[in-house]
Amino acid sequence: MGMKSIRSRTVHMATLGIAGCTCALADPARGQSTGEGDGPHAQALPSDLFALPLEDLLTLESTSVAKKRQRIADAASAVYVVTQEDIQRSGASTIPDLLRGVPGVEVARQTNGAYAVTIRGFNSRMGKSLLVMVDGRSQFVSTLAGVFWDELLIPLGDIERIEIVRGPGSSLWGSNSSNGVINIITKHSADTGGTSVDFRGGARFQQGSVSYGGRASEALSYRIYGQMRHDNGMVDENGDDVGQSLESKSAGARLDWEPDDRDAYTFQLDYATAHYDFQHMLVSEDLLNPGYIPTRTEDSFNAFSLLGRWTRQASDTFDWSLQFQYNRIERTEREAPMIWHLAGLDLGFHWQASDVHDINFGIDGRVLHDKLSGPPSLNLLIPSATDHWLSGYVQDDISLIPDTLRVTLGTKLEYNDFTGFEIQPTARILVKPSRKVSIWGAVTRAVRTPSRLERSANFSFIVELPGTEFNPFPLPIYPILLGQLNLPSEYIMAYEAGARFDLGGDWSLDLVGYYNKYRQLTVPTVTTTIPLYQDPIPYPLGIQLNSEFMGRGRAETWGGEATLSGHVKRWWKLVLTYSNFNSHVPVDPLTGAPYALLAPVDSSPRHQVSLTNTFDIDSAWSVNSQLRHVSRLPAGSVPAYTALDLRVSYRIPNGAEFSLVGTDLLKARHAEFIQPYYPIPLTYVPRTISAQLRYRF
Repeated sequence: MGMKSIRSRTVHMATLGIAGCTCALADPARGQSTGEGDGPHAQALPSDLFALPLEDLLTLESTSVAKKRQRIADAASAVYVVTQEDIQRSGASTIPDLLRGVPGVEVARQTNGAYAVTIRGFNSRMGKSLLVMVDGRSQFVSTLAGVFWDELLIPLGDIERIEIVRGPGSSLWGSNSSNGVINIITKHSADTGGTSVDFRGGARFQQGSVSYGGRASEALSYRIYGQMRHDNGMVDENGDDVGQSLESKSAGARLDWEPDDRDAYTFQLDYATAHYDFQHMLVSEDLLNPGYIPTRTEDSFNAFSLLGRWTRQASDTFDWSLQFQYNRIERTEREAPMIWHLAGLDLGFHWQASDVHDINFGIDGRVLHDKLSGPPSLNLLIPSATDHWLSGYVQDDISLIPDTLRVTLGTKLEYNDFTGFEIQPTARILVKPSRKVSIWGAVTRAVRTPSRLERSANFSFIVELPGTEFNPFPLPIYPILLGQLNLPSEYIMAYEAGARFDLGGDWSLDLVGYYNKYRQLTVPTVTTTIPLYQDPIPYPLGIQLNSEFMGRGRAETWGGEATLSGHVKRWWKLVLTYSNFNSHVPVDPLTGAPYALLAPVDSSPRHQVSLTNTFDIDSAWSVNSQLRHVSRLPAGSVPAYTALDLRVSYRIPNGAEFSLVGTDLLKARHAEFIQPYYPIPLTYVPRTISAQLRYRF
C-alpha cells in the first residue's frame, strides 16, 4: 500500500466521528484522483476545472452523506460541492459569501460581521438547525444554538472544498443538523508547499493573508497561516457607516504525518480574534416614555480550537479513526460576556463486510461548559452549566442490485443530561435505471436539542407599543422571556426525493423536492400578566407579560431546488440554480395564535435564483459573474433584491494573478435580513469594488 492510499484513507477517515469531510475529483483517463485524496507526488488539481468534460465532473466525491467516499451521482441525498476552482473564481471574501447561490441555502448579512445562514428555512443570526464543521471540528455553539460565522477566519485559498448537504444529516452527524450539514475542508499540508499570499482591498475593506507550507521529511508536512481584515461593514439607509469598522486577525497551523502505509496523523490549531461595533436598541425604563433607546456597544471575541486525529487501515476492508477536539470561545455582545468550552472524543469505524453490505459505525462523547452573565435585560437564570453527551451510530449501505439499486438504513442514538435519549433513524433508496439517470428518496427523523439559552433565559429586551401588530391594547406590553429547564427537543419528520440527469451535450440537471413536518418547536407561551406602575402615578402605565419557552410549536415546510449546469461553449460555463420555499403554521385551538409564534419560519425568502457564468477568454484572461435574485422576506421590512458580482482576472506568466472585483453592483445598497422580534436597526449591504493580487512562490 503506497503513500497515495494513505492520503485517500486519511481524508475518508476524517469523517468517521463528529468529523469533517472531503471530496475528490477523480480522473478516469489517468486512473487516479487529483484532489484531496492524492499522495504528495500526485498530479495537481487541473488549473481549469471548468474545462473538464462532464463525465469527470460527475465523479466529484462526497463524504458528508455516508461518512465514506461516494460519488455525488450515487448519493441518496441533496448534495452540492463548492470546489476549489469555484472558490478561486468567486468574488466572495468570506465563507458565508461563498455559499450564495447554492440551492436551498439562505445567506444574508445582518450587521457588521454577522451573517444569517440556514438551509431550507428558519433563518436567524445563529441558524439553530444547521451543523457546520471545519476539518472535523464542530462549530455549533450550544449556549445559543448556532454558529458564529464571523469567527471562521480561514484564508479562502487554504480551503479545498465545501460540501453542503441539504436536509437532515442527523442519523450520522447527530442532533442540531436537522436542516442540513455544511462541511468546510482545508487542504492537506502536503498540497500547499511554498508561500502563498493573497491581498485584496478597496475603499470599504482591506484583507490580506499569507500561508506557508513545507516538509520536515518525506512523511511529515506542515502549513502555517495568518490573516488580517479591516471592514467598514454595513451602512444605514443614507449610505453612512454603521458604527466603527470590524478589525479581525487569525492564525493557525496544520501538521500531517504519515509514518507508514497504515497510519496517518493530523494536528491542527486555529486562533481568531476581532472587535467591532454593534448597534441595538434598549428598552426605555421610563414608563412615561415607552419605546427604545438606540445604543452602541463595543463587541469582541477570541476563539481557539485544537484538533488531533489518528487514522489506521487495519485491513483492506476495515479502517478506523480516533479524533480529539477542543474549542474555546470568549465573546462579548450587548455587554454580555460569554465563555464556552467544548471537548470531544470520537471513534469511528468503516467495514466493507461484503459486496452487499458496507457499514459505518462509531461512538463519540462531548463535554460542553459555558458561562454567560449580562445586564439585567439579557442573562441566564443559571449563569454557568456543564452538559454531557454520549452517542453512537450505525449505517449500512446495502447494494441489492450492483450499480442499479441500493438501500441505506441507519440511526444515531444519543444521550444527554437534559433531554435524555434521542433516536434519529433514516431510510434511503437510490435507483439507477440507466447510466445517465439517478433517482433517490429518503425518510428521516431528526432532532434539535434546546440550547442553554432556551432552558435558562431571563430576557427583557422587547417592548410592544400600543397599536402594533402584536399589541391591540392601549398600554405598552413589556415581555419577559424565561427559560424552562425540562424543555423537550424539537423533532422533524423529513421526506425527500430527487433525480439527477445527464442530459448529454455536456449538460446536467439535478432536481430535489422535500416536505418537512416540525413538532415541539420551542416557542414563548404567555404564563402571567402583571400591571406596571410608576410612582407617584396610581394607574397602570404598562403590562408586564411573563412568557416561558415551551415545546408547543408546529410547522410544515416544503419546496424544491434545481441545478442546471453545462458548457455553452468550451470556454463558457453556466450554472443556473433555483430554490423554492413554502411554510404553513397551524393555529393553536386553545389560544387562537399560530403554533410557531416567534419561531423564524417567516424569515426565509420564497424564491431564490442564481446564474453563474464563467468565461475563459484565453489562457490569461477570465471573467466570472454571479447574478442573484432573492424575493422579499415575509417577516420584517426586507424587500426583494437583485445583486450582481463580477470578477475580471489576469494571470501573469510568473504565477501571479491580478483581479478587479465588484460585489452587489446593481444598487448602491440593499437590505438583506432583519431578525424578527429582536430590536436592532435595519442595516444595508453596500456596493463594493476592490482589487486583488494572488501569488504563490
